[in-house]
This record gives sequence, C-alpha cells and structure tokens, in this order.
Amino acid sequence: MTVGKRRAGALALALALAAYLWSAWPGVAAADEPPDCATGAPRARSVVDAAGRTVVLPERIDRIATVGSVPVINGYLFALGAGGKIVNGLPPRFTRSDRWRLQSAIAPYLVDRPVLQGQTSSEVNPETLVALAPDLVITMDLLRTRTLETARIPVLYIAWRNASDIDTNMRILGRALDCMPRADDYLRYFDATMRRVRQTLENVAPHDRPRALYFNPGTMSTPLDIANWWIDAAGGRSVTAALATEGAAHYTHEQLLMWDPDVLIVNSPEQVQAVQSDERFSRLGAVRSGRVHATPIGAHSWGQRTIEQPLTVLWAAKRMHPGRFAQVDLENEVRTFYRRFFRYEIADDEVRWILAGGMERKPGRRQ
Repeated sequence: MTVGKRRAGALALALALAAYLWSAWPGVAAADEPPDCATGAPRARSVVDAAGRTVVLPERIDRIATVGSVPVINGYLFALGAGGKIVNGLPPRFTRSDRWRLQSAIAPYLVDRPVLQGQTSSEVNPETLVALAPDLVITMDLLRTRTLETARIPVLYIAWRNASDIDTNMRILGRALDCMPRADDYLRYFDATMRRVRQTLENVAPHDRPRALYFNPGTMSTPLDIANWWIDAAGGRSVTAALATEGAAHYTHEQLLMWDPDVLIVNSPEQVQAVQSDERFSRLGAVRSGRVHATPIGAHSWGQRTIEQPLTVLWAAKRMHPGRFAQVDLENEVRTFYRRFFRYEIADDEVRWILAGGMERKPGRRQ
C-alpha cells in the first residue's frame, strides 16, 4: 500500500470516528431541563468570591445590579435563570449598537431599566445604585468593589482570566443564588462539549493544526488568555501563545507579517472587510486563501469572555478543521443552547444573524 493510500485511509477512518462520536453524544437537546433556583425558606449565608473575599449575603436575593462587564455578567445570570432579578439596563455604549440586540431579546425587561454607568465612562452613579436598592451587586472589576461597598450593599466579585474561571464563577454564583442544579448542568454541558472536540481532534498532528490569530486590526491587539485558550481548544495554534500574559498584547504589522497566520479571526464582518481592503494585510497567507473570519455574536461576542464559550470552540473548530467537523450543525447547536440555558426559543433568522457576526439583515422578532 502506498503512503498516499495509507494517509487517505487513516483520514477516512478519523472522519468516520468523528461522525460516530458526534452522533453518539446526546448534546444539549436531549438533556433534562434543570430546576429553577431554590425557592425554599430564606436563609442568611455567605460565599467566598473570586478574590477570596467572604461576602455575607441577605436572606433573599431578588434584586441584582450588574456592574462593569455588564453583558458578560448578564449572560451568567441568564444561564442560571436569574436574569429577571437584574435591576439595571445595559450601558449606553451597548444599547447604541444593534450588535447587542440579543441581550434585550433574551431579556426584554432590561430595555427600560435604569442605567448605572454613563455614556462615555464606566463609572457607577451612586445615587442611581442606592435608588435601585439591589440586594446584591456583581462585578468583574476588583478595584471597584471597595467603592461599591460604600453603598452598604453586598458586592460579589467574579473573574475571567482563563477558562478555569468559568467553573469557579458558575459555582460562586450558583451558591450565592441557590441555583447549583443549573450551574452544574451548564458545567456538565461545557465539559461534554470540550470532550467531544478533543476526541474529534485527538489524532491531528501538530503541523496540521493551523496557525491562527484572533485580533483587532484597528488596534493591532489580542486579548491573550481568552483567545489563546479557545484557539488551542478548537485545534489551532495561536501565534500569540508565546506572549501569554494577562491582559492584551499589542504588536506591529511587521510582527504580523512574520507570524503569517493561516487563519485570521476578527470581531465583526466590518473588520473582515477592513482586513481584506488594507494593502498591508494583502501578503498574509490567511488573506490570500480567504481564511479571514468574523466571530459570531449572541449574548456577547464569541471571541471575548462569554457564557457561550463552548459554542466559540465548536465554531472555531469547524472553521479550522471543516472536514472533521462537517457533521456539526452549528445552527442546531445555537438553537438548543439558547433553549436550554437561556430558555429562549430563538428564531431561525436570529441564528443565522448570530453566525454571520451580526451584519446580515437585522433579525425580525415574532409578534
């Protein structure tokens, strides 16, 4: 048998195994729906947050203010079935753009709620915070916790520096809100999805994993920890992996040309157009081969910190290894995720809008 025939046979076997693995997994649709948050007798309790702070909670938590990375935190609360407890609306910079419309589609009650943070600043209006009378404030800004505590309201800090924080955050919030069954259900789904992807990729040689870069072409920067993780999990090799530190990396066009990624991933269809029309990027292999992609956007942009991160990995894996993930129906994955974790029956045009990166015709809403 020739080398070519052996390789073709091995690839066919791998693809058949991948198809079997994906058809064998029950996926999100078949799972039992977890119960709502506990509604038993109120009780005082405390939790340790992501900064190691012991936060004493009130007997009942019916009103929650989300501060800082509001769409990210809201996503957690949607998944835990606690979105209805959010008392503040989205900051203006999110409401001004139609790209964030699914936050209010999932949670229409947020549209008319007071805004805590300003048009150009992320500072919290203390008078508005006190007037909202939340039982709990949740933030991802550690420096802001002391300021928020002056309002004599419990402040819970969650972090998102790497993928392991997703598990930590879900457990912190699940305990704080008596929603552990829903937190556990999400974490089971997260682990199962990652396992499916790993098994599909397990015999892919390192040199067959494309070199990829997730970046903002306007600022020439990459959010390292998040991007490095999901690119690797999806079967790619992040060209910024060697720069792995907290925060964002900034680099030059010359450095980008030296990396010459096989795949470029940006945050919006507008950025795809910017890359394709900029002569400075024209020499890149990813541009010449047409492998410049915009991340989808749902409750949040999938390339950033989002509760939809397992979907990010599925989407990126299908982009980087289309043959191995041909059996993955991304539209169905989105549809069942939204039903299971957001309890939202998403329309077909909304699914397509998400996967197109939010640039296609604005999705209509059912009356």
